[in-house]
Amino acid sequence: MDLITTGFLNDFVDRKGYSKLTESQKFEYFCNFCVINKEYDSISFDDKLISTGNSTQGIDGIGIIINNKLCQNVSEVKQIMEMNRMLTVTFIFIQSKTSNSFSNNHLENFCRWTKNFFSEEANLFTTDEMKNAIEMREFIYHSSNLKYMKDRSPICKLYFCTNGKWQADPNLISVINNNKKEIENLDLFNSVEIYPIDSKALQNLYRRTKEPVEATIKFERKVNIPTISEITVAYSGLLPFSEFKKIIIDESGKMKSVFDDNIRDYLEQDSNPVNKDISNTLQKGNLEQFCILNNGVTIVAEEITGPGETITLSNYQIVNGCQTSNVLYENRNIDGIEAMHIPVKIIVTSDQNIKSQITRATNNQTAVNAVELEALSDFQRNLEDYYNALAKNNLKLYYERRTNQYKNSDDIPLYKVVNRESQIKSLSAMFLNNPHNVAGNYGKLVEKLGVDIFNSDHDYFPYYISSLTYFFLDKLLEENKLFPKSKRFRYQILMVFRFLITKTISPNLKDKGRMQKQCQQILDVLKDDSTTLHIFKESANFIESEELNIDFNDRKAVERKDTTSLILDKLTELYLIEK
Repeated sequence: MDLITTGFLNDFVDRKGYSKLTESQKFEYFCNFCVINKEYDSISFDDKLISTGNSTQGIDGIGIIINNKLCQNVSEVKQIMEMNRMLTVTFIFIQSKTSNSFSNNHLENFCRWTKNFFSEEANLFTTDEMKNAIEMREFIYHSSNLKYMKDRSPICKLYFCTNGKWQADPNLISVINNNKKEIENLDLFNSVEIYPIDSKALQNLYRRTKEPVEATIKFERKVNIPTISEITVAYSGLLPFSEFKKIIIDESGKMKSVFDDNIRDYLEQDSNPVNKDISNTLQKGNLEQFCILNNGVTIVAEEITGPGETITLSNYQIVNGCQTSNVLYENRNIDGIEAMHIPVKIIVTSDQNIKSQITRATNNQTAVNAVELEALSDFQRNLEDYYNALAKNNLKLYYERRTNQYKNSDDIPLYKVVNRESQIKSLSAMFLNNPHNVAGNYGKLVEKLGVDIFNSDHDYFPYYISSLTYFFLDKLLEENKLFPKSKRFRYQILMVFRFLITKTISPNLKDKGRMQKQCQQILDVLKDDSTTLHIFKESANFIESEELNIDFNDRKAVERKDTTSLILDKLTELYLIEK
């Protein structure tokens, strides 16, 4: 491996905390991370969910991106389908080889197993990770769901990564072309691409994971807005779509991850009246009316450079105008849209409090309701501050309130960053006794935002404790210190772990006194590695005990409420001291 790739790999391993993995696993995770970031435009995902498991034939990583979301299971796909009433799917397959050259046999093998994934031969894959991906594929292509592919059929992309140098060998090109044609002949895809990734390409992909979000635009019709001391500069004006699309669409034609706190996850509904109104205006050809009828888009950037009309925005996010941006993206090919003008406001500030005030003020002028605004609430900002106030030791974590918030922070280990989705899952499993929904119906948890989760009356301690407990559990699973079966039941283990320590029913999160007491009990345990390992092993053994008699061959057992009830009933019977 060359010096630069080695340096990047070591940097990745340090930031992710993967020092105990084998060399081949490190490289595999490195390649998965680089490729998925390229396709998903985010570093805020769990690398382990991309991995296909130990000794999987021919394929090291799979990512399934649906409507700009990296999906983990069928329930997430179903939730997106029901909410959006459409499916735009991209399948990503990754194979990683540490060899210093490209091998015909390895490349052919990768393509063959990818074809098997879409055939009856898929039953040859035996890992839980592959079975989960196959379930997602079967659901996507189910005859009853094909009607939701309104825009296009799925796209299939294969990335073959090595440490070698791509020299356009005719034999390798022939392997790629022949296999591309065979996959196209399956008649399952809108397009198929096979990418050979050599060491230089891999280096460029890793550099991309650390680059700030930038866009260079020509903003002619703008005026300066009077500002306050915390704001560097502010503009308001009309921007043609030919320039605006550079802000929301990357060079490959995908939407950028530039929407503050992922509000778009809740708004891309086919039945949403605001979306319908915007679409109708565009599709009826009333493009000249758009800048009058639409409230426009507000962008907050940390930095702006460039003289005159051509400016470059750095580290920017769209804090208002998510619906407008998404509908414009969906209608980007309408005749005449390039010249259509969009009302745009650009504000440059590095002050997070000012940014939050701008976000709340601009969104309050639209039809966004309380559930959609919850991620922008005081609770979110205060939770981030709570994490930041913690002492810098081995128990230190960082809360990522905004997507890619720590992308450029080399001093912050990525394995210690808790994103919003992970926070919701760990809290729900550990303190709300909801591990079944965490594993199988994340949408049910999202419906409770602002009520059962991120409620302004909640204490922050259980949020941190649930994340910290999951951090230690994930570490033990990564180091194979718990049985492999435990990986699927990790959220049930979180719930059992809490019960075995506190021996009480979890109190209401608003009961700050009792919650503080329970959290302190758990924190005292987590401060001692040997005690932590002992209780996690006890928790895993309890899940696997004959008294519960859970069928581990039933992959849906983790998603059933009955499984949670069975576990809680037995815990109450054996360990309960105080209700």
